[in-house]
Amino acid sequence: MNKRLQCISGHSRQGGFVLVMGLIMLVLLTVMAVLAFRLGANQTIIVANAQHRNEGLDAAQQAIETVVNSSNFTQNPAASIASSNCSDGSSNTHCVDSNGDGKSDFRVTLTPQPGCVLAAPIPASQLDFTNLDDLACSAETQQTFGVSGASPSGNSLCANSTWEVNAEAVDTATGATVNVAQGVAVRIAATDMATNCP
Repeated sequence: MNKRLQCISGHSRQGGFVLVMGLIMLVLLTVMAVLAFRLGANQTIIVANAQHRNEGLDAAQQAIETVVNSSNFTQNPAASIASSNCSDGSSNTHCVDSNGDGKSDFRVTLTPQPGCVLAAPIPASQLDFTNLDDLACSAETQQTFGVSGASPSGNSLCANSTWEVNAEAVDTATGATVNVAQGVAVRIAATDMATNCP
């Protein structure tokens, strides 16, 4: 009988050990499942933020394209976007609806206003008279040709200029911002250099 008690007692100790090990394994599996869930959730947030950032970059680039195609761009930088599509109508602002729901998702502001970085007159010797744009720049050279006592500068009526356009896109829901800076080369009238490209 004594042997039988020892056998039962040894058996119950082993059963307790297996139970404790089973509980430890269950806790470890639960912790791993929770970590996997959190990792997946964090990755989803990272992907959503990257997508939203790209939408902001696209909105800023769309405003820059509007500026570059504006006739006011080189003549009045303070009103590069003369008629804003935003509800308050502020100059140099552009609103973008990125998801197609009819509400603006990004408000893009040109800040600071576009500015001329560099300008230089185009020498008349570099003009191609078969090109209509170059032909329009050659009027000064043609007017002084053959005039006694005239001292032509050798420059045409046009100048090459380089402008910097900065756009800041602000998410209307979260307030997150994205900044884009772009350089633009534009041919301007040589007389506008003193006014717009000091």
